[in-house]
Amino acid sequence: MNDPTDTPTRLRYRETGKLHMDFHRTINGTIGYLRKNFGREVLDAGFRRTAHDVYRAIWDELKAGDTRQLVEHWRYFFGREGGEFEITEDGDEIRLTVSRCPAIAYLQREGIAIDPDFCRQTIVVNAALAEETPFEITTEVLGNGRCVQTIRRRHDSE
Repeated sequence: MNDPTDTPTRLRYRETGKLHMDFHRTINGTIGYLRKNFGREVLDAGFRRTAHDVYRAIWDELKAGDTRQLVEHWRYFFGREGGEFEITEDGDEIRLTVSRCPAIAYLQREGIAIDPDFCRQTIVVNAALAEETPFEITTEVLGNGRCVQTIRRRHDSE
């Protein structure tokens, strides 16, 4: 169903080596450190830079009106990490419904306190990916590793 090997080769960001879920522990700790020591503005600036620099190929395609690489990115990484999710398309709206976030599940399984701004990374990265594009991306955090991420054409870009 959510087999990451079914993802087309278009995806630029594809790690195929050993899966290291401890990456999420590091991100969680870094988020807490930056927020506590430098504030949310610095944290958000880092998230925006990640969207624009690290995920530049996705952002460039979104600016060109193409959502395929972002959707492939969602499918590949949620599948690779064992997330429970569904991606639905309805006209100009694409929705990623996450019922089990693999990062949150890992942190919980390891007994690691989840930083209050852990999911903020998704909210801010998505918003930054939508900048200068014909799309808006909303992220609704539902709690306990569940969220809904929706990409849709802006009404003002029609």
